[in-house]
Amino acid sequence: LEQDCRRPARQVVLKTADRLDMTEFPIPAYELANIPRYFLGSIQYSSGCPYQCEFCDIPGLYGRNPRLKTPQQITAELDKLLECGINGSVYFVDDNFIGNRKAALDLLPHLVEWQERTGYVLRLSCEATLNIAKRPEILALMRDAWFGTIFCGIETP
Repeated sequence: LEQDCRRPARQVVLKTADRLDMTEFPIPAYELANIPRYFLGSIQYSSGCPYQCEFCDIPGLYGRNPRLKTPQQITAELDKLLECGINGSVYFVDDNFIGNRKAALDLLPHLVEWQERTGYVLRLSCEATLNIAKRPEILALMRDAWFGTIFCGIETP
C-alpha cells in the first residue's frame, strides 16, 4: 500500500478499453445508504456528451456518443429511491441531460407519467447546455416532469 501512495517513476495512464452498456447496469443499492439523511438523491440517465467545449473534459473521459439507460430503468430507480425514503429532490447527474435530444424527448414523457402516478413527490434537476433554450418542446416536458432547476455552465475564453 505504501508503494501505491508514492509518486510513480513514470506517468501512468489508465484507459477503459470498452465502455459498458448502461442498459445492463443494475438498480443502485440505495437501501445500503441512509437515504432520508440526504439533501437530495442522485440518478444517472446517460454518460458522455457529443459537444466538444474547449473547457470540458467529459467527451475525452466518457465519449462523444452518450450511452443511455432505458426510461424503464430510470423510473424503476426513482421508485427505489422513494421506497428507500428519499424526499424532496432528485438530481440527474448526467453531464448534459440533453446531450442526446431524441433520447431526452423519449425519457421525459415517462418522467411526467411517473410524477403523475406518484403525486409529484419529487422535484427534479439536471445540467444541460444553453442549447436547451432553443428547444421549447423539451423545456415544456421538463416543466411537466417537475424539473425545478437546470444548471447551465457558462465559460468564456
